[in-house]
Amino acid sequence: MTFEADARIDESKSSQQEKSTIHGVYQALAQQYDARIPGSGPSDDNFTASERKFLFDKINSGHKVLDIGCGTGRFTVPMAELGAKVSGLDMSGAMLDVARGKLEAAGVSADLREGDMASMPFPDDSFDVVVSMLALMHIPLGDRAKVFSEASRVLKPGGKLLISVKNSVIERLFRADRFAAVDVTDVDAKKLVFTQTDDGEDMEASWYSFSPSDVSALCASAGMVVTQLQGNSSISAWLADEVLADPSVNAFVTKMENALTDVPPFNHLGYHIMVEAVKLP
Repeated sequence: MTFEADARIDESKSSQQEKSTIHGVYQALAQQYDARIPGSGPSDDNFTASERKFLFDKINSGHKVLDIGCGTGRFTVPMAELGAKVSGLDMSGAMLDVARGKLEAAGVSADLREGDMASMPFPDDSFDVVVSMLALMHIPLGDRAKVFSEASRVLKPGGKLLISVKNSVIERLFRADRFAAVDVTDVDAKKLVFTQTDDGEDMEASWYSFSPSDVSALCASAGMVVTQLQGNSSISAWLADEVLADPSVNAFVTKMENALTDVPPFNHLGYHIMVEAVKLP
């Protein structure tokens, strides 16, 4: 066996171990997840409002939409309420059970599947839109290209990929956590640490942020081209909630962020980046 083959086997084992750990974490945290992320306060509210505007402005009634890493349905449910024909994919059956309850309570439906983003159980050219909000950071590095390739495969030509990911560029400047109630990003260890769990035990899962150039390269290699890149919370990430609690300050910051969200270099300096990419014909 060659050195390259050994390396591939080791990488595959590592990816499977990471995914097994992530699966266990979310199985354990499913019932408490919605109370943990996002947190509460002006900065969290602004962050979530930006996510929702970016996504929902691009989802139309009748669109066939796949939400990968859909979790408890934070976006699956409202997209179904908009009239989209939504499918959701997540590796945690316990998280999907929570999503099913929320769909039922809202009086809408979605096709929820338990599975792996790196090998999606859907035919080619199935969806108008593929969405992933705050989930792709858990992808093992060895699986990144596979996931983007799979997203492209299940998209129709001309279909859109819409994602929100943590920005590694901003992490070089600003390592404090924002927009989560009790969870901590360990930038150096590449982990998300879930603190203050119901049983009192901290839990960890791998967590890899993306730079804008990472996303562009991954999309290009999968036959997609980035058509929009927005920064989320490029100003408010630097401000304490006590500052943003002043309505006049919050209104000014929100106005500035909305004005600069698509403008270079500010769009590359968001705490998260939100990206639209289109599958080439």
